[in-house]
Amino acid sequence: MRTFFILIFLSLIGIAVAMGTVYYNDMEKSGNNVTLPSMKLPYKSFIAGTGIVVAGSKNIVVGANVAGVIKKVFVQSGDKVHKGELLFTLDDSAKRSNILVLNATIQSALAKLQSAKHQLDIIQKMKKLSANMVTNEKYTKLRDNYSEAKENLALAKQKLKALQDTLKLYNIYAPIDGIVLRSNLTIGSYFPRNSTALILGSNKLNIKVNINEFDSWKFQKDADAVAFIRGNPKQKVKLSYLYTIPMVTPKTNFIGTSTEQTDTRVLQVVYSVKYRPEFPLYVGEMLDVFIENFKGN
Repeated sequence: MRTFFILIFLSLIGIAVAMGTVYYNDMEKSGNNVTLPSMKLPYKSFIAGTGIVVAGSKNIVVGANVAGVIKKVFVQSGDKVHKGELLFTLDDSAKRSNILVLNATIQSALAKLQSAKHQLDIIQKMKKLSANMVTNEKYTKLRDNYSEAKENLALAKQKLKALQDTLKLYNIYAPIDGIVLRSNLTIGSYFPRNSTALILGSNKLNIKVNINEFDSWKFQKDADAVAFIRGNPKQKVKLSYLYTIPMVTPKTNFIGTSTEQTDTRVLQVVYSVKYRPEFPLYVGEMLDVFIENFKGN
């Protein structure tokens, strides 16, 4: 009987220790939690939407008219660029070897032209001295040889110019003033014509806002709008209305699959950033947007 009470006593002690351990761990975890600052609603009545930061120029995928191996890279993600600035070059060694061949062809054509002209000059002098010294057949042949040599030289020069113009395509330049949003360029890798390795955008940022179709009737373009940074609502951005995309579309939840299905439809409204904030904004960043609702319901 005594043993029975001892076992019960020990069991109670074990339960107490276990409960104390769980309580202590919960206390420790709660002490590590960071309380997010509360958001102060900007308007008494509002339309709430999800905004995403986009480049004012939209994303520009930089391509090339020729494909090839990347030879040199002059920019990386985050770099500011100016219109006409060299971004990267493709290997053009094979084309440049053809220039040597064409230069040799031009020299040969030039020599043949000079020879044909010399022979024609002699025949013309002889013909002036005496028309019977030169047959019309021979004169016509030399004159045709001269014309053919002249055309061959012109054709070789045209081929050289076309090749030199083609070589310019192996240098890829910035189409706008802006910033490199993403660069996956690496020296030695193959760059196809449809590559998406380099994306540019303008320095000007816009916010594309998704408004639920049930709230779309409340929207007014002249209403004030503000966007809050997720995770830090103390950071906010005043917005200025640009335009409305006049088509309600299925909402994209950014889950990364092409087969995504949704029964939520949204009206998309584009705002510009009224005053560029001191804190950074990144293309693709999602924001919480509030648009004042004049209708109040």
